[in-house]
Amino acid sequence: MTRRLLCVVSGLALLAASQAAQAAPNPDVYYKLTTQFRGTGSPLDVFNGGPKNNQVHLADDQNVTGQFWRFTPAGDGYFRLSSKFRGPDMCLDIAPETNKPELRACGDYSGQYWRLRRDNQFYRLTTQFRGPDMCLDVAPETNQPELRPCGAYTGQFWQLNPT
Repeated sequence: MTRRLLCVVSGLALLAASQAAQAAPNPDVYYKLTTQFRGTGSPLDVFNGGPKNNQVHLADDQNVTGQFWRFTPAGDGYFRLSSKFRGPDMCLDIAPETNKPELRACGDYSGQYWRLRRDNQFYRLTTQFRGPDMCLDVAPETNQPELRPCGAYTGQFWQLNPT
C-alpha cells in the first residue's frame, strides 16, 4: 500500500513538473531569449541607432535593457514581444520584405503576433503573419534572426531565461 502511494505521488510530481515546463511565459517577468545555436552567452538584443536601429541580433550577454523581453498575451495563444529598452509600445514585428524581426509601434499587425511551440526544453517561435511553418532562426553570418522554413536547425530552438 505504501509503495503504491509513493508511485502515485511520484507520478503526480512528474506531471506537475511537466505542466510547469509547458506553461506560458509569465507576462510580469522579463526573459532573456537565447538559442541552442549560440548558447546562453548570446541573448537577443536590440540595435540602438544607425542603419539597423530597432532591428534585433544576438549579442554578448550583458545587463542591458535591450536584452530583456516581455511576453504579453494577445489572445488565441499568441503573444506580443516587447523589450524593456524600447518599452511596451514597441512590439517585435516582421518586416514583410526581409522576414527579419524589428521593433515597431504596436498595432494590430499579424507580424506582431508570436506563437511559442514547445520542443523539448526549447521553444520554436512563429508568427501569425507567416504561419506555423516559418520559424525564427539565426543567420550564422550576421547573428540576426529571420523567419525561415522550420527544420532541425539549432538556431530555431529558443530558451526563455527569466531574469
